[in-house]
Amino acid sequence: MSARMKNIYASEINTLDAAGLLRANLPVEHSLNMEARLGSGGSRTNFMSNDLLGWSFNDALGLSASEACTVYGTGNTSSRSTLGTYELLADLERRLAQFLSLEDCIVFSSMYAANMGLFEALTNHKDKIFTDEICNPGILDGTQLSSATVVPYLHDDMDNLEYHLKCSQSARFRLVVSDGVFDSNGQCAKLERIQELKGVYDAVSLVDDSLGLGVLGQNGRGTCSQLELKSQPDLISGSFAYALGNVGGGFVSGSRELVEWLRQTSRPYILSEPLSPINASIVLKVIEMLEADDSPARRLRDMASSTREEMNQRNWQVGEGEHPVISVQVGSTLNAQKMVQHVMDQGLLVSGLCYPNTPEGESIIRICLTVNHSDEQIQQLIRAIQGGFALIK
Repeated sequence: MSARMKNIYASEINTLDAAGLLRANLPVEHSLNMEARLGSGGSRTNFMSNDLLGWSFNDALGLSASEACTVYGTGNTSSRSTLGTYELLADLERRLAQFLSLEDCIVFSSMYAANMGLFEALTNHKDKIFTDEICNPGILDGTQLSSATVVPYLHDDMDNLEYHLKCSQSARFRLVVSDGVFDSNGQCAKLERIQELKGVYDAVSLVDDSLGLGVLGQNGRGTCSQLELKSQPDLISGSFAYALGNVGGGFVSGSRELVEWLRQTSRPYILSEPLSPINASIVLKVIEMLEADDSPARRLRDMASSTREEMNQRNWQVGEGEHPVISVQVGSTLNAQKMVQHVMDQGLLVSGLCYPNTPEGESIIRICLTVNHSDEQIQQLIRAIQGGFALIK
């Protein structure tokens, strides 16, 4: 190895460490009651979990995974384009398309892989891609692989989006991209207006509904169902890492023509190992359970609404909506750091998001509620945040 390269990156790592920015992969253990044990640092109540509906410890999903392992083994033998595809994966794609009332679906090994293979396959230098400026980083990374012109529009600003669409009449295709629920604040995008603009300007709409699926809408059908849109987006993508099973994997669903083109040209689909049969069986079981009974999702939305209401009563600046991802504005980056540390000292884990993830001076505390959080744990969280506000005044 080059000694110069080694020394340069060793120096960069030391700089990160000195600034308190070095990421540490601590050993962690999770439990059903939302307690997380972090190395030798003791136990904390976890308000950072993606497992919104508590699938990790679900007995029915564990049985599905075990049965799939018995039938298919622990993994795959090759890419689907090389050796073929398990019927289980084809069944999952059919069920997802049906679940979303769309024509077809393609499943990837991860949502990041889906983003890497989506934009490059569907667009070229003649096209323009319009993205909400706070779309999740996977989308932003994926658009960079396309030769299309990428135009960020101001967050949730439909007038700004329309301005850019008006200025792009010469583009071959115009693709408008948004999260269904924004990861940073838990708020739903203005999808109804996006659909209207898509029709006026002959654009194509894509919604990444990773956070909405399983939690929002009729039987967990997502943000589009929650908002009762008159028409579906052209493409809906999503991750299985949240309320569709809390496992690795992602998908893109839409018209037969667009999905088939992705199967023919998307490099991550063609060249990567597919989703494992174990994960596929878990997601299929989750869809079955959501269609049979969505009361856990409804209960979680009620928890989120009541928690927001209590926070609003304390005059905190809280993101609106029913989603269990809740944001609380705390001001400066330093305030966020102090708040996260104070809450951790009180025995709880929350995320702090600062610039450049949020505008300067608008840092937030990000909270993820799950069906496994107790009322007592939520009250403990509110008391801890209240103490944090007293600390940063």
